[in-house]
Amino acid sequence: MKFFSVLLILCFASSLHAADQKRVKAAYVKGAGYLSGIYSKSAGGQKTLIALAIYKATGSKTSGPVKDSLDHVLERFKDGSYKAGGEHIYEAGIDATFLADIDPAKYQAQIRQIADYIIAMQKPNGGWDYPTTREDPKFNGDTSVIQYACLGLWAAERAAIEIDDKVWRKVLDWHVTYQNSDGGFAYCPRTETGHFRDASTLNMTAAAVANMHIAMLHIEPNFLPLKQELKQNKPEMTEAKGPKFGILEEVKLDPVTKMEADVTIPSKAVSSVRSAFKWLGTRFRVENKESPHNTYYYYTIERMAALADVEKVGSSDWFHSCADYLLSTQKADGSWAESSYFDENYDTAFIVLFLTRSTGKLLKRVDPAPKIGHGLLAGGRGLPDNLTDVDFNGRSVKMKEKPTEPLDILLASLSKTGGLANLDEVQEQIVEKVQLGNREDLIGQVDQLVKLVDHPDPGIRQTVVWALGRTGNMNLAQHLIGKLSDNNLSVMIEARNSLCWISRKPLGFGFQEDPLADLSVNATKEQRQAAIAQWHKNVVLTWGEWYLKNRPFEDRGDAFEAELRQKMDKLKYGF
Repeated sequence: MKFFSVLLILCFASSLHAADQKRVKAAYVKGAGYLSGIYSKSAGGQKTLIALAIYKATGSKTSGPVKDSLDHVLERFKDGSYKAGGEHIYEAGIDATFLADIDPAKYQAQIRQIADYIIAMQKPNGGWDYPTTREDPKFNGDTSVIQYACLGLWAAERAAIEIDDKVWRKVLDWHVTYQNSDGGFAYCPRTETGHFRDASTLNMTAAAVANMHIAMLHIEPNFLPLKQELKQNKPEMTEAKGPKFGILEEVKLDPVTKMEADVTIPSKAVSSVRSAFKWLGTRFRVENKESPHNTYYYYTIERMAALADVEKVGSSDWFHSCADYLLSTQKADGSWAESSYFDENYDTAFIVLFLTRSTGKLLKRVDPAPKIGHGLLAGGRGLPDNLTDVDFNGRSVKMKEKPTEPLDILLASLSKTGGLANLDEVQEQIVEKVQLGNREDLIGQVDQLVKLVDHPDPGIRQTVVWALGRTGNMNLAQHLIGKLSDNNLSVMIEARNSLCWISRKPLGFGFQEDPLADLSVNATKEQRQAAIAQWHKNVVLTWGEWYLKNRPFEDRGDAFEAELRQKMDKLKYGF
């Protein structure tokens, strides 16, 4: 469940700028088309960056550039260990990000090797640099290189690879030590050669804020330093961690008591990131002319703002102001040529990653899928774990009140016609009742939920499956296992999501949330059916095995177990 304060901002901003979203999408799709056309002429790390931008813009894992780049990256592991290209940590960070976005479970071994490479390259002071300068005492580290090291390690965490907190604490220590007195950051701070300027820059300060957020969110996933106060060394009720900071929304665990001292972030690091963001806020500009790497700036700003969960930098609406400018500078062929250092290919890739709000979508902090018909979501996705707590009528925003109908009445109304408006409204009220009210109310409604689990209306089944998952009751998991084979895809997806919730496995077993996510809009009926059938087989077999190992002892050997084993054998062996 995300923070409702964030949803207030997102609801208002997305409504205010709704007319611009089509122009933004048209621009980045055109940019991706340009990149696809020139991909074959690219080389080295540029190939992966371009393929990543194409994937983020199109969502296709089967396009020529994406498949070719995947082969290109996997070639780097053929000798049993990761061999970085000429840009070293930069390429490692992008390679890990690309593999984690394409399939974190399938490529976990390769991502682990990249993480090992990055960790081995960390300097004793906590920073990173080019290999030739890593041990040179004249070089303290490169803020830009550090940014891509952090990206690579974040990708590893998304692939369920634990990174020792010591690595992240050293990252924070580096930033505290080498922050300029004005609050900003330089490319190569306090370098004795004098070859690099020590002055704070927009690029590097934004990168530093992003770096520190990645480190902090891995140490304490729920802490956002630009929004929250840090409580130190006090015992408190907090939420135990599951897999950290992943692609899917966090699966919240039951509260447990622990010492905050075990997870505290150094107060100096919190002060550092706040002063850096303040420095950036007073100097933010739409067009960055201080550096020849000015398109790098846009992707860095997008990543920083998504990680920090902020819609404004200073007083500026960073995304819409920059997007308006970039839309005005796009060339007829879909490319951008903004910087004096990069070529058009790099420029276009960085800007496409910015316009797609690549990091924000990864963190699910932007662009929630719109609801369509009977509470089902676009693309066959399930009910949201968060509904906005505001109403926006086109002119003003007001906070929603908690639903006033008791939960039992709301559930009873699901199977009735008339009464409470329509199914969409009832679904929304049930979700809000659970999220904004007392989730314990669900415990007393289990019998009513089970009665509705096979209701003929798929929208009702979907709502019931969502609610069953939020009970956290393992005795009800058999109903979710059963609904993995529902005749409606959205119910199947919701069953899988609810199993992720109950099991505390936010990534499940590595299979996609939506089996149709990679198919183009022009996919044939046969292709869609084949994708669903393969996904169904995968999720039933993996979740079935999990259930058989973990189901309550008193339920073992019952008729449901026998039916499940028979279904799994049929999927495995065809009989």
